Amino acid sequence: MSSVNGQPTPTATDATLAHVATDADTQVTERRVFLTACSASLVAAASQWLAAKPSNRIATPAIAAGKPDKRYASSILADEQGRPVRASSLKPLTNYLFHYPFVATPCLLVSLGRDVGGAGARKSIVAFSAICSHKLAYPAKEVSFIRFQANASSRSEAERIHCCADHSVYDPARGAAVVTGPAPLPLAAIALEYNPRDDTLVAVGTSGTDQFDPFFTKYEFKLNMEFQGKPRSLVAGKTQLQELTQFCRNVAQC
Repeated sequence: MSSVNGQPTPTATDATLAHVATDADTQVTERRVFLTACSASLVAAASQWLAAKPSNRIATPAIAAGKPDKRYASSILADEQGRPVRASSLKPLTNYLFHYPFVATPCLLVSLGRDVGGAGARKSIVAFSAICSHKLAYPAKEVSFIRFQANASSRSEAERIHCCADHSVYDPARGAAVVTGPAPLPLAAIALEYNPRDDTLVAVGTSGTDQFDPFFTKYEFKLNMEFQGKPRSLVAGKTQLQELTQFCRNVAQC
């Protein structure tokens, strides 16, 4: 800094320093704007990821109404005489069982009596693989440890699918979301198509994480004996629907 007539005047050095200081302030400001923008972008991205991230606590009833992740051969749900079952004839809050998509893989079907985004005229019918995602308990002819329970118990609220083996509890009204217990995943859903003209139901595929491969591995010997060495044969055309108590000699209560 020099002086003219006693008044200070800026030198070239002073101008350079001022320019540097201005650039530094500008860079700091730009950095703050950049970081703020990045933070906002990260928050937005995180929000979108969380919104898109599937959760076993989120209702996913549409997967039970004809929108499968995996399509298999279409199979009409039929009675023991091979006649198509009328959806309106199903008793509400009752365990029904059929096998799909393989002859050895059991499924539970229940009409919840209210609209849950499922199949049927009232969108009340849902179906799920009956292979528990914890230790693969399933309905066998001798006994079933997994079943739908209409009434509350000491272990579960009403209208839940309850596996008594280790008390995994699923909510059929919310895509078989895990409510409590050790199960790591919801039950795989069986997609059903409803024909309002003749009031029939057709299984067309599955949605969600199925347990078919570990199921066949764990019970290989038993299933081969029961299904003449062909437990992985695909169901096609028709599959028998019956009440669980007609298929299993004993249904566990818990």
